[in-house]
Parts: sequence; structure tokens; C-alpha cells
Amino acid sequence: MFRLYDRYYDAADRSRFDADLADKDIVVLVRDLACQDIVGFSTLSLNHHVVGDREIDYIFSGDTILDSSQWGNPALLKAWFRTVGSLSARTGGGELFWFLLVKGHRTFRILPNFFRRYVPSHDSGAVADLIRVRDEIASARYGAFFSRRTGVVDFGESLGHLRPEWAGVETAASRNRHAAEFLAANPDHFRGTELACLAELSRGNLKRYAATCFAEGTAVRVAATSGCGE
Repeated sequence: MFRLYDRYYDAADRSRFDADLADKDIVVLVRDLACQDIVGFSTLSLNHHVVGDREIDYIFSGDTILDSSQWGNPALLKAWFRTVGSLSARTGGGELFWFLLVKGHRTFRILPNFFRRYVPSHDSGAVADLIRVRDEIASARYGAFFSRRTGVVDFGESLGHLRPEWAGVETAASRNRHAAEFLAANPDHFRGTELACLAELSRGNLKRYAATCFAEGTAVRVAATSGCGE
């Protein structure tokens, strides 16, 4: 996993990578069936937070990468949405959000491609409730490193950023409006600043493909629970 991550990220540090991994509950892995090499992964943890008078759960994504040879292959996304569907069933169907720090435009584009409402969004008035949840979580996790004004986490030094040959946001922004939105929201991404993002994980907020995978994960969890006699 670290070899794959190090191939794409500058300022990668093995001890920091290991610490981040140890803090997670689940790893979603994609392997090349021919050679069994890991070609993609995403780490995540399930967390609880209180926002005002609301008790919510949120999934926090850690290190995530997909080898360029697999770009366009939906295997990682499909497995990820199934996994979070299973976690949604585990939490009992209450409010569940996805909180993530975004370092590149390809990850950011998952939000508009698969979610109906998310932050940051060009229509901030329509997602004011999500902004509040995002800001509360980010402030609790990162304190003064997080700016509520910009929505960016800035540690001062990079804790890992895409190598220039893989970032490609300026070129992508000229032809993709969502890449342009990421660049406008996180113009200093090249030095390791990270954009705090949030979306609700529910079938109603997911577009068709993601909603189908999410429902499959929910069904698997329910079936497994029933099999245990609970």
C-alpha cells in the first residue's frame, strides 16, 4: 500500500502513513487479479459527533489512491459504496455523513458525480446545514489548522500532496467545471493544503449508481445480521 501511495504523492512519510492506517477501522483494497498486486485502496473510520442538538455518525476517509492503469475502472468506488452501505446498516439508519480532506481534483469530482448535495458547493446557500456539520467536524479534528472562511486545512508543511505529473488540475480545469471548482476552492493544493468536504450518505442523496451499490452493502449487512439471529 505504501509503495503505491509513494508513487503518486510527494512528502510521503512511512511512519505517518502507518499511524494513519492504524487509526482506521476498514481498508477497501483493489487487486490486479492476474498478479494480486494492490492497485488501489481507501482507508476509513466510523466516528460519532455532536453538532448542536444533533448526534451524527460520519465516515472519515484517510489515504486513498488508485493506480493510473485503473482510472476508469469502477471497482474501488463500487466496493467503497458497498462498504459504507454496510456501515450505515450497522449504525441503525441514523444520520451518516462522509467527511474527507481532498488533495486532488479527481477525488473532488466524486462528489458532484455521485452525490446530489455536498460541500463545498457553488450554491452555498442551499447547503448551509452541511457547511455547519463540515465546519464542526473539521474544527474538532484540526483546530486552528482549519479555516471556516476557506474550508481548507493548512498544516503549514505538506503531509502529502500529489506529485506534479499526477496532479494535472490546471489542465483539467480548462475542460471540466468541477476540476475548476476544486482549483478555485483549494488554489494552494500544490503545497499540501487540503479541502474539507462533506456529503450525507443516504440513498436519497446518492445518484443512481452509488445508490445501487450503497443499497447492496446495506442488504449484505442486514442479511449477515439476520444470519446471526439478531
